[in-house]
Amino acid sequence: MLKTVAVSSLRPGMFLHSVDRRWLDHPFWKNSFLLTAVDIEKIVAGGITSIVIDTDRGLSCSEDSLDEPVDPFDAGSSAVQAEDGQLLGTAVTTRAQLPRRQVGEEIEHARRLFESASNEMKGVFQQARMGRAVSGASMMPLVKSIAASVIRNPYALTSVARLKHHDGYTYMHSVAVCALMTALARELELDEPGVLEAGVAGLLHDLGKALMPLAVLNKPGKLSVEEFEVAKKHSYDGWHMLQSADVSVGVLEVALHHHEKINGGGYPHGLKDKAIPLLARMGAVCDVYDAVTSERPYKSSWHPTQALRSMASWDGQFDKTILAAFISTVGIYPVGSLVRLESGFLAVVLDQGSGSILAPTVKTFFSCKSNQPVFPQIVDLKKAKGADRIVAIEDPKQWNLPQLNDLWLNQTGPFA
Repeated sequence: MLKTVAVSSLRPGMFLHSVDRRWLDHPFWKNSFLLTAVDIEKIVAGGITSIVIDTDRGLSCSEDSLDEPVDPFDAGSSAVQAEDGQLLGTAVTTRAQLPRRQVGEEIEHARRLFESASNEMKGVFQQARMGRAVSGASMMPLVKSIAASVIRNPYALTSVARLKHHDGYTYMHSVAVCALMTALARELELDEPGVLEAGVAGLLHDLGKALMPLAVLNKPGKLSVEEFEVAKKHSYDGWHMLQSADVSVGVLEVALHHHEKINGGGYPHGLKDKAIPLLARMGAVCDVYDAVTSERPYKSSWHPTQALRSMASWDGQFDKTILAAFISTVGIYPVGSLVRLESGFLAVVLDQGSGSILAPTVKTFFSCKSNQPVFPQIVDLKKAKGADRIVAIEDPKQWNLPQLNDLWLNQTGPFA
C-alpha cells in the first residue's frame, strides 16, 4: 500500500516509492529503494518535506517489526562507504532522542560503575563455583544502575567496558554484555521490563563458566578440539544452574542459546533463524562484539569498527536486523575509534553527537602532514558542515599510540 509520510516520521526500513520532485532535484540516483539512516539525512538536507512509501515492501509508520528482512549492508541500497573503500554499514532502527548527558559527563561514573559491577560479578561466580544458587532478584539493582547509565548516555559505559584486564576478564565480560544488551534492547524499543530482562540475561549469560576447569577457562592460547568441547558445555551448565534461580525464561534462553547461529551452525542445539529466541539472538551479537574488541593473552583486540565490519561479513551467523540495530547502538565510529580527517589530522572519537551517524564529535591530536603531535582540539564534525570529515579508520597499533585511551577517557580541552 502506498502512503504519503512526513519526513519527521521517516525511519530506516521504510521503502521509498517516490519523491515529489523531478529526478534531477532530489539527492538519489534511483527512485525506489529501502531507506537507511543516511538516506533520511539526505532527504532532510535536501529540504524535502514528505515522500511516498510502499508499506508492502518495507516498514509502515505504525510497524515496529524485528522480523523485517532488512539488510543494512546491501551496497546497492543501504551501505555507508568510507573514502578508503571499506564497507561500514549503517543502522536499521531509530529511536526518539531523549535528553542525555555528553559522554564526558558520564564517563567517570561509568568507569566506577564498571569496576564495582565487575567486582560484584566476581562474587556471583565464586558463589556459583561453590554450588550456591544465584538469585536473579539480587541482580536487579545492578542491572538498574547499568540501565540508568545507558539512558544518560548509551556510549559511555559500552565504551569503557572494552577496557579490561586479564585477571577479571570473565566478570568484566559479563558486565560489558549486560551494558550492550541494555543499550540494544532500548534501540529495539523493548519496554522497560524487557530492557531489564535483557540486562539480567547479559550479566548471567556466561554463568556456566563458573563450572569450567580453570585450565580451560584461563588457557593463554587457542583451545584444542577436546578443550573446546569442554568449553562448549558452559551454555548448558549455565542454563542448568539458573533453573533453580528466580529468573525469567528469556534469561534461561540466553544462557543456553547465545552461541546459536542463524544458519544452524551454532551450539548446543543447532537452532536456525527465528527458532532462536529474540534475546538469545541479541546476546549472540553482544557476546561476540565484546569478546573480539577485548585484549586477551592469546590475541590482540580488534578495533571496534573492524569488529563491526567483520561481524557484518559473517553470513549466516547473526540476525541481520539485530546486528544492524546493534551498529546503531554503538555507532559506526564507536567512542574511542581512531580516525583520519580530510584535513590531515588524526583524531579520536569522543561522542556520537546527534543527528548524524557519520559526523561524530572528535578530538584532533596529531598532524599526518607534519608527522607531529598537535595541541588537542575538540571538533563537532556535524557543526563543521562539510568543512572537515572522516576519510578513514586507522589502526592505533600501526601508529604506536599507547596513550590513545587517555585521549577519550579524559574529555577536556579547548573546542575548535
